[in-house]
Amino acid sequence: ILDAQGRIVAVLVGTPKDPNWDAVVGEAVSEMDRARRRCIRHRIYTHLSPLHRRGRFIALASGFSMGGGQIRPGNLYRGPIQYRITRSLCRHRSVRRIMGFQSSALAWYTPKLFRYQATTLKGLLDRQPHLKPNFTNSIFPAATYNCGPAAVTFDHRDFLNLSHGFCGVTCGGRFDSALGGHIYLRQFRLVVEFPSGASILIPSACVNHGNTPIQPGETRYSMTQYAAGGLFRYAAYGY
Repeated sequence: ILDAQGRIVAVLVGTPKDPNWDAVVGEAVSEMDRARRRCIRHRIYTHLSPLHRRGRFIALASGFSMGGGQIRPGNLYRGPIQYRITRSLCRHRSVRRIMGFQSSALAWYTPKLFRYQATTLKGLLDRQPHLKPNFTNSIFPAATYNCGPAAVTFDHRDFLNLSHGFCGVTCGGRFDSALGGHIYLRQFRLVVEFPSGASILIPSACVNHGNTPIQPGETRYSMTQYAAGGLFRYAAYGY
C-alpha cells in the first residue's frame, strides 16, 4: 500500500510459498490456545475473555520495551507463571517460524527501517545484556500473543510503538475471512480480507486499526511483533 509519493505505508505480506504453512499456523494456534487454558488454570485471568483496551481476549506480552515511566529499557515481566507460559510460546518451533517470517518481510519491504531498527537494538543489547529478545531470528524486541478464542481487536492505535515503524501481525484460526476478521486501517479508508495464515505490516502507532467481527462459533488468534518508540529515544539521547 503506497501513499501519494509512492512510499510504502503498509504491506499485505500474505503467506510464504510453503505447502506446509497451514500446518505451521495450526500448530502455533494450538500452542496459543494451550497458553490461554494455562492462564485460566493458574488464575492469571479469571475470565475466559477479559476486557482490555484492544479487545476481549487473553493477551500475553514478552520481550523488552520502554515506556510507562521507565527510566531505562526493561524486560516485560508479569510474574513467574506467565513468564513460563510466554517462554514456552517463544520456544515453540512454529511460533518461531512465523515470527521469523514477519521479520524477513520487514527486511525485504523496508530495508532502511530494518537496518535502523537492527543497529539501534544492537547498541542497546551491547550496553544492557540483561535485555532478553524473544527470538534469534527476528529483529522485533517485543511480541504479544492474542490467545483467542475469538481475538478480534477494537479500534485502536498502539501509540507507544515507534511512530514511523511497522508492526507485524499474523492471524490464525477457523473463520470465514470473507465474512469477518478483516483488518481495517481507518485513516487509509481501507478494509482488507485477512485470512488465516496471512501476515501484514502496518504503522500501528499512527493509524487506527482493528478487526471486523467473526461469525458465531468461529475461532481467531493472532500474534504481533513491535518495537517501543522509547527504546529509540533512549538510544538517540546517548543511552
